Amino acid sequence: MSNNHNPQEPAEQTRRAVEKAIDSVKTPEQADKVIEHLEQAASGKTEEEVAKEQPAPAAEEAAHSIEQAAKAPESRKAETVITEVAKQLAAAEGEDEEILASGVQQAINPEVSPEVPGVAPPANEEQRRLLQEAALRHLSPLQAADTALFLAINQRVPRNEEINALMYALTTIMNRGDGWVLGLLAATLADPRHGRKVLLDVLPALWLATVTVEVPIKSIFKRRRPFISLVRAIVVGRKPSGFSFPSGHSAAAFAGALLLTKHYPRLAPLFYLIASVTGFSRIYLGAHYPLDVLTGATVGTVLAAVYREAIRRVMKEIGS
Repeated sequence: MSNNHNPQEPAEQTRRAVEKAIDSVKTPEQADKVIEHLEQAASGKTEEEVAKEQPAPAAEEAAHSIEQAAKAPESRKAETVITEVAKQLAAAEGEDEEILASGVQQAINPEVSPEVPGVAPPANEEQRRLLQEAALRHLSPLQAADTALFLAINQRVPRNEEINALMYALTTIMNRGDGWVLGLLAATLADPRHGRKVLLDVLPALWLATVTVEVPIKSIFKRRRPFISLVRAIVVGRKPSGFSFPSGHSAAAFAGALLLTKHYPRLAPLFYLIASVTGFSRIYLGAHYPLDVLTGATVGTVLAAVYREAIRRVMKEIGS
């Protein structure tokens, strides 16, 4: 954690450096060069892999490194600063990460960033648009459409500290389907006999569906998360370190909704509402693209149904 008595100072240093970098982008060709450089720097790495390349910096140290990067020649300023920002954010932890992220957000996302007293929003809308369009040009048509929808949701949905906290709490409690497990434990306490039966039917299929998505499927596709691209993406809270496709949270949420509906059909609307908001929270928090969430929800539902039926057949064979 940073020992700086004024956390706004490194945030302000970072904001100024990123604004200078964005201001240096004058043409579509320059924007393309920035995105190409960022792609080469990421080269398919996860945030965790990038972070291992350097120790976790204090906010003031990271801000100083970013500020030094802004001294690069004008022709290389944007690519140098944005790449350095990506590295420092990946390595930073806790409060230091939040301080740096706030500075980046104020520069890259002034429309949705909290207003800072005495600091005017940057007048670099055209430069930011060039960078965003360059990022989209480097994607396939499907990826470009997915990214455009991600940016629309991630940037234009109204947000404040209360909504941020709610979304982050929901996404935390629903990780691996833990929220469903807590609900089942409460139901078991209320009705031990029926609750135990539901637990034994739901948990194995839920666990297997979630693990299948998180381990073999994600390792096959290895899609980078939105925040690795950095350009105009908002991240709230602690960023996950694994790959992006498909969404494990969404898989677990919809797998649980399907399995629980089998036992509590009247509560199906509530279960699927929770699952849907969980999936939406992953886009809102900047952790997943819409296609990640949609695919995660579909795969989680299918796997849960398949595993439940397979387990029931095995148990029936054992019983006979």
